[in-house]
Amino acid sequence: MEHELKKDRRKIRTKKLIRQALLELTAEKGLSKISVMDLAERAEINRGTFYLHYKDVADLVDQLKKEIFEGIKILSVELNPLEVGHYAERGEPYPAILKLLEYLLSHADYLRIMLSPNGDLQLPIQIKELIAERMLQHFETIMPNDPAVVIPWDYFLAFTSSASIGLLTHWMEQGNDLSTREVALMITQINSRGPLETLMRRVGNPHSNGREKAQNEE
Repeated sequence: MEHELKKDRRKIRTKKLIRQALLELTAEKGLSKISVMDLAERAEINRGTFYLHYKDVADLVDQLKKEIFEGIKILSVELNPLEVGHYAERGEPYPAILKLLEYLLSHADYLRIMLSPNGDLQLPIQIKELIAERMLQHFETIMPNDPAVVIPWDYFLAFTSSASIGLLTHWMEQGNDLSTREVALMITQINSRGPLETLMRRVGNPHSNGREKAQNEE
């Protein structure tokens, strides 16, 4: 039993070293230029040890991404765009968005690097597709696709999901300078009122974007 525990601890430690090596090297030279040898040297392990856990660099990236996406998928089930307006009117962040941002913040070291130009170019596309899929599931239940709508579904989802991933990427690039509550409130307001109206609302107004309220409550 004790031997198995030690073995598990070694496995966890080795994976952490490989993960850290991947992030460091991605920031330095770009994900596409990293080899197994690079990772082994940076993590101070031999290549045989690396292959005990991963087939190649792509497999490593896929496994790390899969771990993060499992959490995103679970939390995104709670996202219902039809509920956002109620919270926006009260100047409060939508709780489901706040929970998702808190989860993403716990993986900020990975996301900050992998969402950068040096990182995983497929990652923002995959996150965007997941957001669009979740939104479509909610809308389809109460608003069947109607050719008479002003904005076709595919264009609406392309805009909203792209805006969300753009805001997330910027937040990561800025070192998460704003709190999860502030960012959640921004997303809540923008999704409810649109970017221009949200921008024009003055802090302190009863119907403002609520950023001042978010800062005071922290």
